[in-house]
Amino acid sequence: MRTQVILLAAVLGVAATLCAQQGATPVVSVKATSKGEMPLSHPVWIDGAMCDDVSNVYTRLLDKATAGGPESLRAPIQEITTEMMPGASFKIADAFPDWSGARTFFVHDGRVYVPAGPRHGLYVVEFASDGSVKAQTKLGLDFFVKPLHLAVFKSGEYLLVGETGRDLRTPFTAVFAADGRLLRKIYEPEDEEARQQAETGDPKYAPDPKYAPCCGGWDNEFVLDRADVTAGSDGNVYLLHGISPPLIYVISPAGDVVRKLRIYSGHAELRTNSIKFYAGRLAIGFDWSDDQSLIKLIDVKGSSIADYEVKESAGDSDPILACYGPEGFTLIPRGAETKLHLVKVKLP
Repeated sequence: MRTQVILLAAVLGVAATLCAQQGATPVVSVKATSKGEMPLSHPVWIDGAMCDDVSNVYTRLLDKATAGGPESLRAPIQEITTEMMPGASFKIADAFPDWSGARTFFVHDGRVYVPAGPRHGLYVVEFASDGSVKAQTKLGLDFFVKPLHLAVFKSGEYLLVGETGRDLRTPFTAVFAADGRLLRKIYEPEDEEARQQAETGDPKYAPDPKYAPCCGGWDNEFVLDRADVTAGSDGNVYLLHGISPPLIYVISPAGDVVRKLRIYSGHAELRTNSIKFYAGRLAIGFDWSDDQSLIKLIDVKGSSIADYEVKESAGDSDPILACYGPEGFTLIPRGAETKLHLVKVKLP
């Protein structure tokens, strides 16, 4: 497999410099093995997960009977311990009994953060590790934003990613101070291009029109399902945009886009599902195809390190990349019936 990584650097409004790195990327075939099972009281859907620093998994277990309805936005975030036992539960109703949460959440320094609103504004609810509400911070917004992704910088600022404008087709990205003050909105040329293509339904943003059109109808795929965020130990946040080929904004706590990384997987039909940071590296998860998945490992400058082809193991149900840490990768299924089955991938 040959991989091309294009690095587009733009700092403080200076004209971007386009660099290309080409070369063969090592392809490593790895096997997913069971990490354990947790009994469930009802069938669930799962659309994302992440870990804390000690490898506990956090996810929202959506009841299949009501998934997609308004109640799904009030479903608690569930901690799953390393022993595959239910841990703390983080309920948005404990902060705002009559409000909805958002589909996104973020784990930072042992605490869970969830956007809530927007009936009277948009808040970030901070939960302590035991599930109790620790703080409620109102964000400095004076217009409607549908929150889709949230990240917390190492220094305490918030990155909020969502949709706004007519039919929610305009990407919204901004950095807020820890007290909720708006520090900077981020709107790059790619955001405007995505907005225009969402307005017209033009699939030209994809390298081949039959694969991964950017936008169409309501919402905007540039920031919707295939997008994700992760915080780096370098102090930056990495925003993965849900297009093909994937595009990553590297964002500083001040709201500067310090780098842009465009990543080519070599498989135009594969779509991203997550991005995770560990030890100066980024793991990008792609959807499953033909009983195997691709996890691409790059450094923070965009250079390819390895492509891991993960073989499906018994009990998997189209698992997605949930965590990247010292033990390797942890994957979680998109759905489960009676038991939640996690798998792990140890790196060579």
